[in-house]
Amino acid sequence: MEDFFEKNILSENFSNNKNILLLIGNLRTIRYILKYHKKFLDHTKSDLIISTWIDDDCNIDLIDNIKKILKPIYFEMQDFNFNLTTDIFGSFNKFDQVFGKTALSTRSQIYKFVRSIELIKQFEEIQNKKYQIIFKSRPDLFFASRINLNISNSEIIFENTCCDWEKDRSDQFFYAKRNEFFKFVNSFKHFAKKAWNKKSMYPVLNLLPLHEQFIKYCCDKSNITAKPFLPVIKVWRPNREPNIKDICKILIRIMKRILMSFFNR
Repeated sequence: MEDFFEKNILSENFSNNKNILLLIGNLRTIRYILKYHKKFLDHTKSDLIISTWIDDDCNIDLIDNIKKILKPIYFEMQDFNFNLTTDIFGSFNKFDQVFGKTALSTRSQIYKFVRSIELIKQFEEIQNKKYQIIFKSRPDLFFASRINLNISNSEIIFENTCCDWEKDRSDQFFYAKRNEFFKFVNSFKHFAKKAWNKKSMYPVLNLLPLHEQFIKYCCDKSNITAKPFLPVIKVWRPNREPNIKDICKILIRIMKRILMSFFNR
């Protein structure tokens, strides 16, 4: 495993950046939104770690382009193995049978979150520095907002453009100061085996995805101070770059969400 880690280090991209962005998940449409990831990295003065799974979207040209434009300090592509998740969630059980692929997706997502903490610690040691703010996003997430970096030491900021705040916490994009981010993600390991057998965590079987409910569960059990914000954000599905019409549609959706929240008080 150490050889796998070392071969994916891109030391030529080491810098004095004080923050770090984690892009976790499948690459999918990342090729169309690379410039937005680049703007985010520049604005937040962040290093970049990419941790993804090997799939049909992976090819040499895309990987080379990502490395050229985004300049990650680490870029790993793993073959998914169920056994990677058992230390966190335990062995296959009835919960996995009930939720099938959705449970498997949650296992893979949470494994990557937990692994990301270990990666950050390794790079802090290698570079002899500690990051101040840690951002977590998806490779296929279109993000077109400036972001508030003036946050407290005891809060996690979650994008809240589509989730039900009373039931879910979005894993699409969240961020926090280093220690609080570590505390939060480490809680996944603490509560995963309990949650994976706790029916009350998921009161509605068709309320998906599971990982957003699991994250809410961990927030509540750990007394994490979670705060919402509404950026211009969207999981990007089209096989093209975003345009002004796309941004306007997102803004309209956000305005509707704000108005609905206001009238439902």
